[in-house]
Amino acid sequence: MKFKILIAFVAFILTANLVYAAKTIIATGHPEYPPVMWQEGDNIVGVGPEIVKMAFGEIGITVDSKFKGSWTQVQEGIKEGAIDMMVGIYMTAQYKTFMNYSVPYMKDPVVIFVEKDKTFPYKKWDDLIGKKGTTTIGDSFGKEFDKFIAGKLTISRFLKAEDNFNKLLSAEADYFISALYSGLVEAEKLGISDKIEYLPAYATAEMFYISISKESKFIRYLPQINEKIEKLVKDGTVDKLIDEKMKYYLEGIKGKR
Repeated sequence: MKFKILIAFVAFILTANLVYAAKTIIATGHPEYPPVMWQEGDNIVGVGPEIVKMAFGEIGITVDSKFKGSWTQVQEGIKEGAIDMMVGIYMTAQYKTFMNYSVPYMKDPVVIFVEKDKTFPYKKWDDLIGKKGTTTIGDSFGKEFDKFIAGKLTISRFLKAEDNFNKLLSAEADYFISALYSGLVEAEKLGISDKIEYLPAYATAEMFYISISKESKFIRYLPQINEKIEKLVKDGTVDKLIDEKMKYYLEGIKGKR
């Protein structure tokens, strides 16, 4: 009798695990791109994971957002269907061959950083002509802006954001082109947040999307997820999450200094 009860219990646990697995989407993201996504222990946290949890939670699906290795490993996992989702990614023709995209949920702005109180009028790219600029080696800001930088601007490139900020603070450069969020994070790490600012007009901006593997069984839910994302953008939830996650991450940096 006890043996039969044990067998029944084991069968119940196995069945429960299978049901849980059937309703759990395996997600991942870039380990160092706050506030959109970053690694915290074994997990990927941030705005992207929160959005997918809200969206899939409404249809009874659990999101397991984990660090899954290098981008090469992640791509292989997505192509094979072992990883269902990216919680934050740019749209490219290459990625669209093995992933389907949601509607966009937030911008990733590129801005013009300057030394505090050394702003200048800026509304369009032409306003940068004749000034000394700097940016990071390897950074790309979209085909059109990259072409304008190469053909029209006086730009020096350096290996690290720290080098670029140093050029600003030593008056060797008038501006530093950088993604907004990564620039703010680096400034906080360097302890110079009070010494720099950025011009209010964006230079350009990419969009962040959720993407689902074409091999994933969850891809059929994409229309429902899009409806939820549009609602979260419209009601201000996404903007609130960006502020909250950015504040949380920056406070963590301060606590480590």
